[in-house]
Amino acid sequence: MTPAETAALLSFAAAFDRRTLGETDVLAWHTVLHDITFDAAKAAVTAHYAVETRWIMPADIRQHVLKARADTAADIQGPGLPPEIPDADPDNVPAYLAAVRQQRTRAADGQELKRRPVAELLAGIGRDIPREHTTVRRPGPLGITCPDCRAPTGRPCRTGNGRERAPHENRETAALQPRTEETA
Repeated sequence: MTPAETAALLSFAAAFDRRTLGETDVLAWHTVLHDITFDAAKAAVTAHYAVETRWIMPADIRQHVLKARADTAADIQGPGLPPEIPDADPDNVPAYLAAVRQQRTRAADGQELKRRPVAELLAGIGRDIPREHTTVRRPGPLGITCPDCRAPTGRPCRTGNGRERAPHENRETAALQPRTEETA
C-alpha cells in the first residue's frame, strides 16, 4: 500500500469513527500496513465496523487480512472443491513444492487459479522412464537374486520347507562382486 492509499484508508475509517487525521497518523499506519493491499485493508475496515463499535487499529487490519489469506489458502483444496494440479513434474520434488507454494500464494491473494485440461494431464502417461531410474540396487546380499534358492532381489532366502533364513553364503559372496551393466 502506498502512503496515498494509507491516507485514503484512514479517511475511509474516519467516515465510521470520526477520527481526526494528520500526516503523522498516515506515516504511522503506513509503517505497519505497507505490505498489505489497499483493497484487502479496506475490506478489513468494512468487516471490523460491521461488528465492532471500537476504533480500528492497524493491528486489527493486519490480523483480519492475515486470517482472510489463511482461510482462502486453506480452502484451495477441500471437500467439493476441484484441486488445481501444480504445473510441475511430481518426480521433481523441489519444482513440485515450489509450484504448490506458488499455487497457495495465488489462492491466498485471491487470484484465479488456472485449471489444466485433462488431455494435458494424460499426456505424460506411458512416457518412458529414464534408464538411470529403473535400476534399484539394495546394499548387501538382498541386492541380488539368490543363486541357491532363487529368492528375488529384496526378499530373504528360504529354506527347503519355505521358512525364511539368513542369506545363503553364495548370495553373500555374489553380492560382494562388482556388478557390470549386463548382470544388472
